[in-house]
Amino acid sequence: MKNAIAILSATESEQNPLRDLLGDRCAGRDLFWHVGGIGAGATAGAALRIIRDRRPGLIIQAGIAGALPHKHLSVGDTVLVRSDYQADLGAWRPETGLFEPFDTLPEAEVIVCPYAEPLREHFRPIAARSVNSACSPLPLRGGEALESMEGAAFFGVCAAEKTPFLQLRSVSNQVGEPRIRWRIPEALDALAWSLAVLLNVLSDYNLSNPNA
Repeated sequence: MKNAIAILSATESEQNPLRDLLGDRCAGRDLFWHVGGIGAGATAGAALRIIRDRRPGLIIQAGIAGALPHKHLSVGDTVLVRSDYQADLGAWRPETGLFEPFDTLPEAEVIVCPYAEPLREHFRPIAARSVNSACSPLPLRGGEALESMEGAAFFGVCAAEKTPFLQLRSVSNQVGEPRIRWRIPEALDALAWSLAVLLNVLSDYNLSNPNA
């Protein structure tokens, strides 16, 4: 259904506030809601099933994430992810006790979302990294500002299937701080209202040609 938008979240706790606010139709489009599961594998499988079973015009991955150090993101900031990569591909070397990242190999390169940059007027586009083990002490590649667990897998499937995609994330914590300090309800509230804004803004954009 080319006019429909699928919204994918990792957990019910992330998605429920969004669906409660928006329902199953917003800005003239039907919304299909999917909880895909946590991590790269679950998300890749869920995204592929959505694309092949429902054929949406757009998939939005919506969820919370952690801000990486020194990147000027605060709790409740909501951003579009313009690029993502799987940062925890690699091996722990027993001879050194260090992690050897594989993220610079061609098979693990950064995946760019061409649909985020045209929306810069409304949302800040940032670079992100994905890890299956959140808050891992992994080296930064460079300009990434956000850490999630699913974004790179989501980007990879959507790009391979040639389906328009966006990743909307709200900051719930600073990566590395104790979980007791995470402010998840505040982040989810910001995410819900930002998703409503995004859905209304998208009516002015040609998703089949992100540079139009």
